[in-house]
Amino acid sequence: MSFAMYPMSRFFDLLRRPATVVALVATVAVWTSAGGTASAAGNVFSVSGVEVDETADTAARARTTAFRRGQRVALAALLRRLTLRANHARLPSVDNERMDFMVQALEVADERTSDVRYLATMTVNFKPLEVRRLLREAGIPFAETPSKPVLVLPVQQRGDTLVLWDDPNLWREAWSQLPPSNGLVPLIVPVGDLSDIADVDAAQAAEGDPLRLSAIARRYGAGDVLVAIATVSDTANAIRVDIAASQIGAPTRVPILLSFQISDPEALPELLVGAATGVAAAVEDTWISKNIIEFDRPGRMLLAVPLSSLEQWVSVERRLNNIASISEVSLISLTRDSAAVEISHYGDVTQLTAVLAQQDLALERSPSLTPGSDPFRSVQTDRALQMRVLRPITP
Repeated sequence: MSFAMYPMSRFFDLLRRPATVVALVATVAVWTSAGGTASAAGNVFSVSGVEVDETADTAARARTTAFRRGQRVALAALLRRLTLRANHARLPSVDNERMDFMVQALEVADERTSDVRYLATMTVNFKPLEVRRLLREAGIPFAETPSKPVLVLPVQQRGDTLVLWDDPNLWREAWSQLPPSNGLVPLIVPVGDLSDIADVDAAQAAEGDPLRLSAIARRYGAGDVLVAIATVSDTANAIRVDIAASQIGAPTRVPILLSFQISDPEALPELLVGAATGVAAAVEDTWISKNIIEFDRPGRMLLAVPLSSLEQWVSVERRLNNIASISEVSLISLTRDSAAVEISHYGDVTQLTAVLAQQDLALERSPSLTPGSDPFRSVQTDRALQMRVLRPITP
């Protein structure tokens, strides 16, 4: 496997090489694996798996065209990742000059060339500030906060029989065929091994048994469980499929409901794949709608952070800086067992609480002080009254 990284300064040099017209002599193909995925490092603004295949009159020109097209495919995938499906039709496009400015770096792997052809797999890293500016100029709301992984338990019901791990379960097979998640919500489909079978059965999953679901979620490192039940009913002339999916750990459990009807039994597996795709997209939309950054609602908050060590503060500070809706983190004081912090953020307290929870940080009201009419209150007391406690759930 070959690998190369192109800083944008070198990329500009490539584009300045003499080339007036790119003469394409064969069909051009540019696509992404699973629509482009976030990098392994978890960078929301990085799109990987962008495969390019270009043919031109020279390999150099094919490479230049491939880089251009690959960047556009990556930007389109990134904008879809951050926005609601209802807004995808009006996502903005950019000219080459602005694209050059938006791209931070290109990483290229598996390069193959001939005299007239260039093939590679690209990872494109975009500048967060420029992506935000583009979407705000277009008036399109967006979210950036990634969700913890969600574990999917596909339960199939036919008559009175519930099936999760046993075969045949066409519904679980449909979920297993979906490509890796490209969005802000990573979805995990269990493998169905002996440990899975021991953790939860079909009836317990359908009932939402909290102990059983917590056990399997913990083992997979998931923050939530999506129980998706597909009820298949046979009628005289058709097969009806009703989908009901609920995120068990969500604060408000609003189910995703879908219904389909087909006359050809052979089409059932394909229909279920489409249904799984629709449920996954609905989960993504629900997450984005709850985490849209509300730039018109800025706020500031004082936080008291209990600590077990100074190393834990480093971890907490890093997690705070990873949250898109927090624009500034200012350390006021730091001791061995606590820190006082002021943050600038967008959105209300409910939204802030939810995004902090994704970083394993619990936002609580301070239990030690309550507002009153004490005549001896000082400015320091007033600041303490406004403080909330930010408690790290993990080290």
